[in-house]
Amino acid sequence: MEEMGPEPEQNAESLPKKEKGSQTETVEEPIFHPVQLSSKSEEEEVEIEVEQKLQQLLKDISEETLQLREFLTEENRLMNELCVSIKQIMKKLGVSFDIPPPNIRASKKIKRVILNEEGHLTFFYEKGEAHSAFLAEYPPEIVIAVLWVVMPKLAKVVITYRKKIRSRISLFKKLKTELKTIAKAVVGTKD
Repeated sequence: MEEMGPEPEQNAESLPKKEKGSQTETVEEPIFHPVQLSSKSEEEEVEIEVEQKLQQLLKDISEETLQLREFLTEENRLMNELCVSIKQIMKKLGVSFDIPPPNIRASKKIKRVILNEEGHLTFFYEKGEAHSAFLAEYPPEIVIAVLWVVMPKLAKVVITYRKKIRSRISLFKKLKTELKTIAKAVVGTKD
């Protein structure tokens, strides 16, 4: 086997120079290796693998984004329909609800929260400020927090309303029977 001698020294003047500010640096050029001609270097393979993985990630993110867009659209549609239904029920029943402020997470300190019969959620803050908007215009987390408080109360109001209607129906039936009897007596019967 032949022993390879030390690499020939290069003259600093023959090396390319890179100027940086007022200093001049000597930059060594990469040494040519014939072994690299036959196959890709590990660095190139890693770069290709990274590019392929990034392309796959972009594809996955794109697919997830499409599904996310569909879900957000569906969530907004359902939330709006739900809030419209709540509004209609509350308006018919003529009720509004106080929501305990701790149930609503907000950046400002809340003094009072009310969901009125028009379906508007109104925040009253400690500094005298107020903000009101239709319930569906708030983020889904706030809508869920409000519904968590409102639904049990609304169930009680509906039960009370049903009992009230049943009582009126009973009264109307009695009145109808009595008025028929009075009408027969006044007008006379033709039996």
